[in-house]
Amino acid sequence: MKAVDETRRRAYTYLFYCVMIDIRSASYTHRIKWWNPVSWVQAKRNMDEINKIADTFHNLPDFIANSKNFDEALFWNFLNENLPGKYEEYHRIFIEKLKKQ
Repeated sequence: MKAVDETRRRAYTYLFYCVMIDIRSASYTHRIKWWNPVSWVQAKRNMDEINKIADTFHNLPDFIANSKNFDEALFWNFLNENLPGKYEEYHRIFIEKLKKQ
């Protein structure tokens, strides 16, 4: 496992920023309406998604700061296992940021 270079660290930092926006948007998109049980179901789905995203990414800032201990392949495999529906989107965001630097 080799240290992550500065360009990749910036791309991971940007990815984390995008993840935080996803969490924020999922938490505000569907407000619970007490009179509408359908909104309860959607709110539960949003909370499940938020929890899954947070669980998957909660260690990323530490990995970025201490890049000597960061196993990129393990991270991407873990992301693919935990968020298969988001994996391609997040990987694309990361790769695009790398190309722009």
